[in-house]
Amino acid sequence: MDIQHVRSFVAVAEELHFGRAAERLHITPSPLSRHIRDLEKELGTDLFDRRYHQVELTAFGRRFLEPARQLLERFEALRRLGPALAPPLPEPLRIGATPLAPPQVLDLVLETAHEVDSESEPEITLEPSAVLLRLLADRKLDLAVVHLPLGDARLASIRLAEYRFGIALRNDDELARRPTLKIEDVAERRILVGSSKVQPLAMAEFRRHLVEAGATRLRELPHSDVVQLAALVGRSRDVTVVSMSSLSRRIFDSTRVALVPLDEPALRLEVGVAWAPPADGAEAAGSVVERIVSALGSPENRPPLAL
Repeated sequence: MDIQHVRSFVAVAEELHFGRAAERLHITPSPLSRHIRDLEKELGTDLFDRRYHQVELTAFGRRFLEPARQLLERFEALRRLGPALAPPLPEPLRIGATPLAPPQVLDLVLETAHEVDSESEPEITLEPSAVLLRLLADRKLDLAVVHLPLGDARLASIRLAEYRFGIALRNDDELARRPTLKIEDVAERRILVGSSKVQPLAMAEFRRHLVEAGATRLRELPHSDVVQLAALVGRSRDVTVVSMSSLSRRIFDSTRVALVPLDEPALRLEVGVAWAPPADGAEAAGSVVERIVSALGSPENRPPLAL
């Protein structure tokens, strides 16, 4: 016995009209009539007396109506019971990343997220570090790949990678032939640095290291466009300090611009993953976020990348 057949019977029995019952069930009269015929065939007796423009329940139909209603009520109760007992679907992990961070760092975080939770696809937000830190503090993100330090006591972080730096200068510059350079070698030159707006704390730390290493003429640009930086260096005696990433090498190591490794161990810029610990200080045991942070922070499993 099909539940739809029972539902069709109750509708016709209550409306005593096939057309109105069909509208109530949002079907056409033809399949409705077929449902009733199939049910009557299965029961071996008529449920309705059909006359011209008139439908009445048979004696058996009247006896069958109340059990049919009870069956539908129990069926609907079972349908409602399913969502109530089913475990709630986990919310997708909200991961932020600064576009200025090397892509392999975000890849590492996403790879680890998939290892600990392969069922859900994370939501990715790409914004500057300063924006991501505010979103973390407001708990609108779960994790974020940002430049360190954080400068916010409400947040925690672990280091994932650190940059290796080089000095970009004109290819025909006498210093371009050296195997390495120090800041003191270009102390009298103007050193171009990118805008500090997108990651103010990290850039403030970066400039402090430059000054301590001997830089005296820093010029902050209104942008952080490495292509424009390369163009400015290629047309002047200005230099800039950039990471030795593959992207930087492709942009700066051209026919007009050379990229020489920088020998300044104290000059560091780090990338890490940040998160907001639980507000009550308790550990969120078994949470995906905690497992990702634990896996990323394990030195034997995830040594920091050199960028």
